[in-house]
Amino acid sequence: MRKYRWIVIIFLIGWTVFFVSCTKVQKKPIPVVSGVLNAKPVDVLIYTGSASWITLENARVEAKTTKYLLESNGIRAAMTESEETLRNWMSETTANGAVNVCILYGILPTSIYAPGNTEPDGSIVENWIETTDGDTILNHADYLGYYSSDGTPNYKAPLQNLMDLPNIDINVEHFENLFMHATESGSTLTPSLVNFESDRPFPLEQLGSEWYAEKIFASDTGDIQATLADPIILRDGDRGRLAMVHQTHHGDNPKGEVAAEIIINYLLAK
Repeated sequence: MRKYRWIVIIFLIGWTVFFVSCTKVQKKPIPVVSGVLNAKPVDVLIYTGSASWITLENARVEAKTTKYLLESNGIRAAMTESEETLRNWMSETTANGAVNVCILYGILPTSIYAPGNTEPDGSIVENWIETTDGDTILNHADYLGYYSSDGTPNYKAPLQNLMDLPNIDINVEHFENLFMHATESGSTLTPSLVNFESDRPFPLEQLGSEWYAEKIFASDTGDIQATLADPIILRDGDRGRLAMVHQTHHGDNPKGEVAAEIIINYLLAK
């Protein structure tokens, strides 16, 4: 009887050691990777830490759609709510000889552009789009950079500073609720794009210096001989790009699908 008692005791000791060991493994802290590129190379980074003219919930739904479609087509994509991660990624991909795309939802994060326009020249985002890589900021919803991620109003200056065009202004009352009709290129490259009302289409007559309309997906006339356009890709000569896609005030647009199609079929087309 004593023999069996010792067997039971040994079994209980062994089980306790096993259980404690498993518990320690489960509670072992997982190392946090501070930068996206430390984990894997990323071609497209979608910032979902703040948004304007779209709820954060909806922005993240659209971002997940874009990410899924990109990855399904072999494009490396990631989402982040971290301004630090965005800054590090943008610094690491500046002048790296490849086209990279950053998707924003109407907000310029403070980590890449100082709030209140206190750094009108030489910001991380400006340096990023001024190389010949062809890097692209793709903006949804509100006027690009009208607000910083901390809520600071920047108004028109970020777009003016990024383009070095001091008279750029797309915050004009009569621009609101204007019908955009898909162009021939828009129908071909972005099959998810349908006619819609844009609140901040880009006024083509304001282009200057080396900036030009590289690709017009929809316009007020339905062709490239237009006055206003959205979605549109603007390019600074042979340097970077600004893409404006569904700049609408809480509009129910297929932002996620259209952004993915622009990237897959044009910006990163193989």
